[in-house]
Amino acid sequence: MDIEKKKVNIKIGDILRKTRKSLGYTQEEVAEMLDLASRYISDIERDKTKGSVDTLVKLCNIYHITPTFILQEYLDLDKEYKLDPDLIGFYELDRRDQEVILALIQYLNITRK
Repeated sequence: MDIEKKKVNIKIGDILRKTRKSLGYTQEEVAEMLDLASRYISDIERDKTKGSVDTLVKLCNIYHITPTFILQEYLDLDKEYKLDPDLIGFYELDRRDQEVILALIQYLNITRK
């Protein structure tokens, strides 16, 4: 079986920045949690450096996401399985606030039909 080789220029900084912001964290707070320099977090978010796999896993744990979430645009996934990074903060809300938002979405879907 011949597998086509593609050079992929993976840029994950934007999704990490959006996810961090949706959770309300500053670069300084994330850097402190990881015991890293805030400049390093900035460099990762600006795609100046990719960071190590260890750092990626630690970021995933802090942000409550999976590496697949970060890399989804580079994977062959159906569009319906891709998540919007702007919605990550939703999962950090308390259950009552999540229910209010879900009820609003259901209402909007019903009135749109």
